[in-house]
Amino acid sequence: MVNGEVDYETAPVMSAALRNALRDSAEGVDVDLSAVRFWDCSALNALLRLRREALAHGKTVIVRSPSRTVRRVLGLTGTSRLFRPSAIPSARP
Repeated sequence: MVNGEVDYETAPVMSAALRNALRDSAEGVDVDLSAVRFWDCSALNALLRLRREALAHGKTVIVRSPSRTVRRVLGLTGTSRLFRPSAIPSARP
């Protein structure tokens, strides 16, 4: 669970924690953002980089329960669809 304010100063800490979780996961990570009070472009960019890394390794990044603040940023930037379960590429034979 990510909580508090995620901005230029704290996004690297969040990014490192999520990258470790992704590395340790076989399928990907579900990120609970329900307790985030502030979310800026640094936080969004960290999440987008994590998604790119996940996809490169056949994994996923799903955002669960985004706070109102996170929903607003994802909505304004058109990126919310990238972190939904339906955005997962189908498995190839």
